[in-house]
Amino acid sequence: MRQFRQQIHRLSIIQIAIILLILGLFMGVVFANAFKSSYDQQMVEYQTNIFSEITGNNIDYSGLFGYILAKNFGEFAIFWLLCITILGIPYMAYKIASFGFFTGFFISAVSMQFGVKGILLVLSYAFPHGLIYLPISVLCLYKGYELCTSIYHDKRNHISGLTALMKSKLAIILILAVALIIGSFLEAYAGAFLLKKTIGLFI
Repeated sequence: MRQFRQQIHRLSIIQIAIILLILGLFMGVVFANAFKSSYDQQMVEYQTNIFSEITGNNIDYSGLFGYILAKNFGEFAIFWLLCITILGIPYMAYKIASFGFFTGFFISAVSMQFGVKGILLVLSYAFPHGLIYLPISVLCLYKGYELCTSIYHDKRNHISGLTALMKSKLAIILILAVALIIGSFLEAYAGAFLLKKTIGLFI
């Protein structure tokens, strides 16, 4: 146990993040295969009912954009608020592992249900907005970890220290917020359009 702890302490934050991501992916794949029977019928119902409903109705792009933007900014605000608390780093670890789990589960479940054609569904689900969300996520995690360690490891958790740190991160937070608006727009308009067209191939 002692040697294991020493090995953990030797790892860089990037190595730990990669390990958490891989573990999440692995567990997602395992759960998708182990519990296939429990969601298999639901996947069939989605294909016959929900897919037909999506392709048969017009998309309210502006309403979808408002929903996605509110959801994304809610998560964005929670992330940065937690970064100035002691829960910041555990929350980041949870987000990395849960992202890996969801990705592994989703890709495995869709691939088992639809075969190679399911890869098209996976790609349309994440494209083109994923090209914006991925660098936003990486920068948020990097800058958020930097902020959290500065507060609690460098002992700058007093009011003047917090204010100075938040001011130093304000520019990058604003840039990320603008990028998040762009990503939300792409997801609501281009992403929804491509996903609808792709879903039409499965009916």
